[in-house]
Amino acid sequence: MPIFKHEDIEINYLKRGKGEPLILVQGLGSNLDGWTLQTNFFKKRMKVIALDNRGVGKSSRPNYEYTMNMFVEDLNDLLNYLEIDEKIHLVGVSMGGMIVQNFVLKYPEKVKTLILCATSAYWRSEQLIEEWKLRESMDLDEAFERELKSLFSNNFIANLKKNKALYENLKQTIMLDNPPSLQDFTNQAAAINKTHDTRDNLSKIKVPTLIIVGTGDVLIDPSESDYLHQRIPNSELVVFEDLGHGFIVEDPEKVNTIMWEFIQKYLD
Repeated sequence: MPIFKHEDIEINYLKRGKGEPLILVQGLGSNLDGWTLQTNFFKKRMKVIALDNRGVGKSSRPNYEYTMNMFVEDLNDLLNYLEIDEKIHLVGVSMGGMIVQNFVLKYPEKVKTLILCATSAYWRSEQLIEEWKLRESMDLDEAFERELKSLFSNNFIANLKKNKALYENLKQTIMLDNPPSLQDFTNQAAAINKTHDTRDNLSKIKVPTLIIVGTGDVLIDPSESDYLHQRIPNSELVVFEDLGHGFIVEDPEKVNTIMWEFIQKYLD
């Protein structure tokens, strides 16, 4: 995959397909591979761009605390580098949803539609850092089991275990493919804990916005999505019964369909 360099940072990104630009932003500790099921769907319909945020994947991992504005400017500089002059369809999941909130508030003229998945206007992640420390003392299988329980519904986990190949593939992706260190994770989390709070500015988001949440989310309470919906003017809220925080992986067919139906309403 190509690398974009700006200032002291290298940003790994993916670009696929043709059409209006769809930008996918991942969450805390996750790289762009987490969007594979969306990339494969949307590359046949749009120009898809996904990136590894600083601190994960093949992007630089400078050892200092990050801020939301750093993530926003990484994305903005990448768009400028790729000469994306038209308005973008912007999607973020979890911490990525926080990044894109901050992006649209800073650069409203650049965004055509906004999709917020399993996210919050104000959230603190200290508990996740402690969980990450705990997992470092576990063997791989035990740590992976805890990760599954934090991300997915019990039904999905049960079905996953019936498919050994899929189970092992997901373990490889989450646990073994260049995962962030505890320090990388902590540096990313600092952006959430110290610099993310859009509560007083949500009414300023004027672009068409779709908010998606699963009722089984144990990381970010589903009520956070309702809070966003109540305060972002003319936003739409879709609630997936019994799906967890990682619903983009749990039920990609349903998620992709909902996202595409929303985006299609605003295509030129």
